[in-house]
Amino acid sequence: MKTSKKSFGFYATLFSCVLAIAGAICYGVTFPSIEYKEQVFDLRICIILAAAGVIAAVLLLAGKQTAGFAPVVLCLGSGISMMLFVQIAIWPVSDTIYGIEPFPQINQLITCAVLILVTFVVAEIGLYAKKYKSA
Repeated sequence: MKTSKKSFGFYATLFSCVLAIAGAICYGVTFPSIEYKEQVFDLRICIILAAAGVIAAVLLLAGKQTAGFAPVVLCLGSGISMMLFVQIAIWPVSDTIYGIEPFPQINQLITCAVLILVTFVVAEIGLYAKKYKSA
């Protein structure tokens, strides 16, 4: 009977799942209380990012047959979340850069953006790396 060992791609994808859930929590906890000229909180970002992390973890841990779909789900979820985040963050960032009205929570905004972006990049790495190797 052939046994399989987990490879780098498995751990990269699992790390990306954790990052996706952490990004959803960070955004969901930080941004609902922030008030600005325009809405800076979108619940869809939390839902999509958390769902992508959970679904990808289930696919990854279910076995070899479904592990290849996990980074695809993560790439899709984090990519959509990043686009929604950019749509929301464009005005506060522009106002801060041009000195119109500085966004006081720019550090929190950058932290959430970095979490979402790193989730996407690590999921991309996991997409092309082997999840399992033959023992």
